[in-house]
Amino acid sequence: MAKPKVISREYKIMLRTARFRGDEEHLRRAAREFWQDLRRVIAPVVIDTDGDLDDIQKARFIRFHDTAGHLLHKNGYILRERWDESSGDREVTLKFRHLDRYLAQERGIASGGAGHGTTKFEEDIKSPFQILYSFSTKQKISATETLNRMNDPGRLYPTLPKKLDQYDKEEPIRPIGNFTAREVVIAGADFQVDEKPKVEAECALIAWYDAQSSVRQPAAVEFSFRYGDERENYSGDGAKRAYAAFSILQGKKLSNWVDPAPKTKTAYVYGLAQSPSR
Repeated sequence: MAKPKVISREYKIMLRTARFRGDEEHLRRAAREFWQDLRRVIAPVVIDTDGDLDDIQKARFIRFHDTAGHLLHKNGYILRERWDESSGDREVTLKFRHLDRYLAQERGIASGGAGHGTTKFEEDIKSPFQILYSFSTKQKISATETLNRMNDPGRLYPTLPKKLDQYDKEEPIRPIGNFTAREVVIAGADFQVDEKPKVEAECALIAWYDAQSSVRQPAAVEFSFRYGDERENYSGDGAKRAYAAFSILQGKKLSNWVDPAPKTKTAYVYGLAQSPSR
């Protein structure tokens, strides 16, 4: 089997949710303010910065599904359901993540039918500089598709049952922490990390709200930037600039924005499962 290529490198960091409290217009203002602070401090280490973080590109709902004993998560998998706020169109993603590239790349995830799904092999970098390799396949599902038993992801992803310990197709699955996130994605900004060829890192600010709550403070806010190459042809200069920007992002100059005790979005959701109030 051909070695899969890392088609995307994405750097992620969690921000202070209190800075983004308020309605959607305040969220946009805070995102723009954050971007202006960020672009000023990274200007010396990148080639150029462009645009602004003020374009709300997506508003959608998200759930994570697993068994009561978190069988998927314990085996390195995440099962995520998304549906669009306006159209209601649904999609499901199964992702395997691991620190070891060679373990991750052996977990190619096939969807349940020819031509179904989009598969990606990516590199995720989170603070301070922890790398996770991930294989994921996303596919559309109908409004009536159920995610109630392990047989449901087993049918959607036929290679999954053989990869799990103690797989039982009748075992119930449910939304983790009884939590549904309303996700708002703000984009529109980028910065250049390489010249020949020109490579730009696309930036996004992702805010999660508890869909069952009227509180206007996000449950989680993540900033990310990513750049990619279908042939995995990444230059040292580009990687050096991306690393430098990520290091500055974690430094004192932006400490009033960055969460000092970060918890990733996935960790946040699984943490809710431990809360007796949920």
